[in-house]
Amino acid sequence: MPQGAIYGLVGPNGAGKSTLLRHLTGVYRQDSGTVSVDGADVWENVAVKQRIASIPDDWHYFMQSSIRDMMKFYRGFYPQFNMERYKKLRGVFSLDEKQLIRRLSKGMQKQAAFWLALSLCPKYMLLDEPLDGLDPVMRRQVMKLLLADVAERGTTVLVSSHNLRELEDVCDHVGIMNGGRMLLQRPLSELQDSTVKVQLALPEDRELPEGL
Repeated sequence: MPQGAIYGLVGPNGAGKSTLLRHLTGVYRQDSGTVSVDGADVWENVAVKQRIASIPDDWHYFMQSSIRDMMKFYRGFYPQFNMERYKKLRGVFSLDEKQLIRRLSKGMQKQAAFWLALSLCPKYMLLDEPLDGLDPVMRRQVMKLLLADVAERGTTVLVSSHNLRELEDVCDHVGIMNGGRMLLQRPLSELQDSTVKVQLALPEDRELPEGL
């Protein structure tokens, strides 16, 4: 993955995107080969994991915790947690930080996850289907914040999605997965230049030729 870029990981459901992200964050340990960030193995490497913020598709939090409680929890593990930014983002997401997270809607829980993750000021951000549950206005706001971090902080962002259209306005590079394998990865501009749409119209009495 290029440094300081937004990389879109695209593929159908079950392609292996979430599994790959769990390896990159050290949740899973690989059976063979290596998984490294900045040349260092991720597995059980605290120094590497402190540079990574992750929002999985099934974001976990303590059942009796509020956003403020989770903020204190994260702040204890991430030395670069920026309290000033946390306070600034309070006005962006407009959530009650004293409210129990489990009582928030799915979309509001996703906003809370972004609020906390952005406050970590990570070097790497790994996001699994991050826009699910967000309304169009909040989607634009979140992507605006991510783009600003890439431009101003040099953050590298990996975003997985089953919808390329959802990512093509913001991604620099795209990788396409299926069946647990990476089929291709290219700069988005090259992928767009080499992709064409062909439409075939046949009379009603003609069938599609074999092999098509």
